[in-house]
Amino acid sequence: MALSPYMGNDPFFGQMERALDNAFQRALGGRSGDLMMFPALLGPSSVPAGSHPMDIVETPAAFELHCDAPGFTPEDVNIEMNEGVITVSGKRKDERKEEKDGKVVRRERTMSTFTRSFTLPDNVKDDEISASLVNGVLKVTVPKTEPAPKPAPKKIQVSGGQSA
Repeated sequence: MALSPYMGNDPFFGQMERALDNAFQRALGGRSGDLMMFPALLGPSSVPAGSHPMDIVETPAAFELHCDAPGFTPEDVNIEMNEGVITVSGKRKDERKEEKDGKVVRRERTMSTFTRSFTLPDNVKDDEISASLVNGVLKVTVPKTEPAPKPAPKKIQVSGGQSA
């Protein structure tokens, strides 16, 4: 399963996303468990309009979400985990200060907000997620676990007898 943008609780989109994910993994030689997102194939323009671009990096030990958050403080950022979906949001308030040495002729820096949600794969330690904000870059680390082994195929015995 891939780490992918959250599409809500609509079962159709979940099934469609999994089908497309599997198709592209097979077509591009991806292995099961690889981080493969269809939007990543489209490049930077694939970020939904009005959302905050984020880089997703997969290391052997974790998934890392990186985004630029200049001017944000740790108190401005909120990260929530709910039912396998991680949501990263931030809100920087417009602090208008009284200018004593001059007046502002044009103000272009105002309030800034962002929200991004991603569905996490099953092989993550959601109780060990950590985040840091250093030099205007937010880094969210989602540690991985070993994927659970898939059960072996099981033969089901078909019984015979009289029909009802």
